[in-house]
Amino acid sequence: FLSWLKMPVHRARQAHKPSHVCQIVLLIGFSLLQPSAHLAWLVASCPTTLGGHEDAAVQYYTSALRGSAVPAAETSCHFRNLAKLHYRAVRLRKRRDFGSASNVYRKAIQLQREKAPPDEVPACVTAACSWLNLALTEQKCSLTAARRSFQDGATMVQDLMLQELNVWIDGRNRLRASKPDALMSPRVEEACKWLATLLVAWALLENRRGNSKRAKVLTQRAAELDASKCKVLSWKVLQGDFLEGDP
Repeated sequence: FLSWLKMPVHRARQAHKPSHVCQIVLLIGFSLLQPSAHLAWLVASCPTTLGGHEDAAVQYYTSALRGSAVPAAETSCHFRNLAKLHYRAVRLRKRRDFGSASNVYRKAIQLQREKAPPDEVPACVTAACSWLNLALTEQKCSLTAARRSFQDGATMVQDLMLQELNVWIDGRNRLRASKPDALMSPRVEEACKWLATLLVAWALLENRRGNSKRAKVLTQRAAELDASKCKVLSWKVLQGDFLEGDP
């Protein structure tokens, strides 16, 4: 596990458009199908205008991205699709249907694997947001599943940072770029903040599992990416007294 932490990452059309209410009903029905069929319908059904449920979904998702989304004159179809999935998932979470919510987040992640990133936000940021929410949802039912999602999410985010932004993390947890100026990009800064947030949430999970050493390594790595995470290192649960007895 610790060796992994230090490892650098290089590696439809519709004849008749249904109403928004019909789309919601169809979306619930299609969730019972295979993910590929569901996603194909979701992309095909993207309406040209916002309204009602979808407008609320876009507002929620934009807020969930914490300022990382750049407003556009017209919201892209891909961004709206991701917004609808995230909005549906959070409503399921409020009903404490964590299993169904997790499945919806996984559909959002699959959609991101299959489609080009939305214009409004870097792919690594949308990925981090989806994986973070998936892992936090899975914690309600299985810490093991949540841990796996944190690890898979961190890997995917770093892969996308390399592919999209040409930056990577070396063996000493330092951010590197093919062009030094790239490190000053606001998109790179946003990517680092989201990856750091994902790592801190993972660290807190490891601490709950009694793996304080792992938690501290993850937090230190997060602090290298985002200086605002340094304060997490001062939290009592991550202090030395809690490291005694770790395997």
